[in-house]
Amino acid sequence: MATSQTGRTAPWAKALGAVLLALLAAIIVAYSIAGSRETDRKHSAFEATRTDAQRFADSVVAQRSAPPASRQDIQAALDTSAGNKNGLLYSMQPAERRTKVVIQLTRSYQRSLALFGPAEATVDRCFTVIFEVDEVRRLGAITAHTSDERCSEVAHQNS
Repeated sequence: MATSQTGRTAPWAKALGAVLLALLAAIIVAYSIAGSRETDRKHSAFEATRTDAQRFADSVVAQRSAPPASRQDIQAALDTSAGNKNGLLYSMQPAERRTKVVIQLTRSYQRSLALFGPAEATVDRCFTVIFEVDEVRRLGAITAHTSDERCSEVAHQNS
């Protein structure tokens, strides 16, 4: 006579279910930690552009006793302070005692879990730098724009 037990699960099935559930939990935790670290690296790269902008402004101010009037001078200072290919000059508006410059600076960071794309990504940030000369000193005032503001729009608004 065959006995049947309904509603009971074999012990090996319970063990397999527990192992699969633990594996799924480990994958979810690893993915969330990797995502958090990538977000931190992206934020650090975004904030590092501010340092690049300050280095650019300092180099322009140190080179000249008057606000820069030449696009080539600005581009040369941008290339040396931000590294070639990391800085882009969008617009320049020279005046008698002041020059307004809109630049875009780029920084790279490493992506986490880059299975379907490149392992390195970039962030871009737009800055408006105003170079002024008054009776006492030379200044380079920097305005850092948010990640939502595109340099083409900022340059167009400033013109």
